Amino acid sequence: MNIPANGKFIVIIVVGTSSKTNTRMKLLLVVTLLVINQFFSLAQTRTSHFIEMSDGVKLAADVYFPNEYNDEELPVLVKFERYWRSSVHKEDTSSISGRDQYFSDHGYIIMIVDTRGTGASFGTRQSEYSPIQVMDSKAVLDWIVAQDWCDGNIGSYGTSYTGTTAELLCATQHPALKAVIPGWSDFDLYRSPARPYGMLASTFINRWGRYVYLLDRNRSLLLRSSVNPVEEDSLKPAIKEHKANPKVHKYTRESDFSDQGFNGFTYGECSVTHWQKEIEASGVPMLIVASWMDAGTAEGTLQRLEHFSNPQKVLLLSTAHGGWCSADPFVTDDSLFYPSPKIDVQNAMMLVFFDHHLKGKENGVDEWPLMRYYNIGEPGFQETNEWPIPGTMEKELYLAADGSLNPSKSDTVWSNDYKVDFKVQTSEYNRWTTQMDGPVKGLNNRNAMDERMLTYTTSPMKEDLQITGTPEITLWLSSSHEDGVVLVYLEDVDENGKSVYITEGGLRLIHRKVADASDSTFNLHTFSEKDASPMVPSQIEEVQLRLLPTSVTIKKGHSLRIAIAGADNAIFDKCPKRGKPTISLHGASTYNSSITLPVVETR
Repeated sequence: MNIPANGKFIVIIVVGTSSKTNTRMKLLLVVTLLVINQFFSLAQTRTSHFIEMSDGVKLAADVYFPNEYNDEELPVLVKFERYWRSSVHKEDTSSISGRDQYFSDHGYIIMIVDTRGTGASFGTRQSEYSPIQVMDSKAVLDWIVAQDWCDGNIGSYGTSYTGTTAELLCATQHPALKAVIPGWSDFDLYRSPARPYGMLASTFINRWGRYVYLLDRNRSLLLRSSVNPVEEDSLKPAIKEHKANPKVHKYTRESDFSDQGFNGFTYGECSVTHWQKEIEASGVPMLIVASWMDAGTAEGTLQRLEHFSNPQKVLLLSTAHGGWCSADPFVTDDSLFYPSPKIDVQNAMMLVFFDHHLKGKENGVDEWPLMRYYNIGEPGFQETNEWPIPGTMEKELYLAADGSLNPSKSDTVWSNDYKVDFKVQTSEYNRWTTQMDGPVKGLNNRNAMDERMLTYTTSPMKEDLQITGTPEITLWLSSSHEDGVVLVYLEDVDENGKSVYITEGGLRLIHRKVADASDSTFNLHTFSEKDASPMVPSQIEEVQLRLLPTSVTIKKGHSLRIAIAGADNAIFDKCPKRGKPTISLHGASTYNSSITLPVVETR
């Protein structure tokens, strides 16, 4: 969930160079103000309003008119904000900037709304993305089309939280909504980011929960900022109503399962997946922007593409959350680099999309490919008009007792024991921590951690191997404990033995029951309380899980590695809470632990 500090987002990027990057990355040492509130800040006409909901709750909204606005009717781009629509410092800094300013400069009215129970709005929150919040957004759209400055065409966009609210706006089926751009958004709230793999990610939840707690109570001394009021005497009573907002970490910790509720709503009811029927009925076109390396945003993107009928164009990057820097593990090492494409190119693509659907411009959007996707480790993008990509085949590799990964099954009975090392981690800056706007880095040398995990490695590739899609793994395992977790990492190993992270997957073992084909979340497991069951110690069981999707070329001469752990202390709470489990992997004619890769024929 994207967190602009005090309603702003200031990023300082330190760019490293090496012999490999001299030709393409001769940049200044410090590039500041990549996405900033002061970015080309110009005089802006802003009006602030309260919009009353059907139950009497008033939502705060700011409307920004383009510079040199001449009272004409224009299309409106609206955002529903969790982190204050605008803020006030020593001087009034409640002007728009960055992407908002860019759209305004190109002929759009920008409107930003504090959602119920946040910012300067009244009311109390029941949960994040609640059905009540969705209904609120419909009332806001009704208000917009009634204004004499709106030409009847509305779009919505955003990053992370605002990206999710943009997509949920489609569930209202409002006739004025013509297009949305959900960026790096939450598709299934339980799986990403609240409870990845059925685990509790306290590192993220604690920080995010603390941040929104301060925002909702307008703790200006700590935040060094204050929410911008609509009226001078309206802020204090609004903040008073926020005090009843639930504490995020508390209800997340208490809600282990996807079918459990908080304040009357389950994780499912607060997810985009819950609104599939309504969103599809809207027919609203979408431009989806996500990253292979950002939490589960790519997984949600592909599930939407496969199961939602809305017209969609997809841009899949390899960036940190929000697209502000590269997260390609073959590029970033411990330095930070520009994203591909850069922010200005991302903005321009979004503008063309909105111009087509809100202004009726024939600018080639309909001819765009279905998907443009970054191939990790290689510059540039690939394109496809179908998903899965034509020519995709399943390639199965089998784990063996000697730590090899082979195209053929083992004929001998074997087992490998692994005593869980709770100090194992991916990186301090990983796909889950980037949800708090951090980078993704330090994934380019996994050897030290590999030595603390179970690893299985192929022989060197005789030719390039292109993997694009969602790998699946089947493990026959037993555990000394009733609860625990298995985490699986896919890695590239070069000719010198250096391993690089590609993607990962995991599962809390109590959730191992495979969902039936009718499961509406599109996942392999329901994560529900009714389907959860403890492991029987020492009993061999089949555990299936999906890794998060990726696109990568394993070069000729490189090897592919699976590394298996039972903890990631950079992000997840210890599981089980007590004890130190031993996980045993098994192989035999009846126990074939294997990974299935989506391999695309190279041209």
